[in-house]
Amino acid sequence: MNRLSLLIIILSIGLSACSLLNRSQSSGYTNSDTGPSTAQQFYIERQTMSFQEAKRDLGLEAAPSLNENQIQAVYARAELNRLEGTIRSSAEKKQYFSLKPYFHDDLERIYFLRLPDRETRARWVQSKGISTNETNFDPVITNLIDNNDISRGMSRTAVRQSWGDPDFVEVAGDSMYGNERWRYNKLVSNEDGYKSETRTIYFESGRVVGWETN
Repeated sequence: MNRLSLLIIILSIGLSACSLLNRSQSSGYTNSDTGPSTAQQFYIERQTMSFQEAKRDLGLEAAPSLNENQIQAVYARAELNRLEGTIRSSAEKKQYFSLKPYFHDDLERIYFLRLPDRETRARWVQSKGISTNETNFDPVITNLIDNNDISRGMSRTAVRQSWGDPDFVEVAGDSMYGNERWRYNKLVSNEDGYKSETRTIYFESGRVVGWETN
């Protein structure tokens, strides 16, 4: 079992265990028979909120039930959200959020954030061959670019290769997070000649999450 797989097991055990906390008989505190203590209730509510937030992130909020893989994905996203909230220095934020779109999945992001310092993280990224300098695309993305098309998960660099520079860019929050809205104004042909068309692309963490045409 590799180290990334172990993270999921640790997450599942850790998050489940919090709701089962009991005080020692010798601690001077007693457990209430009428329900969870205030502290226990706080942790339960916080876990529930983080779980629901992770489900929304993954588009699983409306799912009536989750399979094993989806549950693991939700726990991983909840842990990732928690770790991202612990990043304090601007240098660490810049390092992480510039690399975030280029990690394979949430497990790699979690592993990265659990490394002790920026230097160790930089060495690990180098050993994995992860780079923000996008010069070569995989065949699927290359085919989309050749056909002036886009898809979910495309990077901003790939979108520029496919559609060119946007006419308008709106940034939500700090630009380092990669949450943006791009607008393209196009003239497209129809049976009456040409009409103006506005295409809007939405990015989260530097990757396409959706688009619309008006």
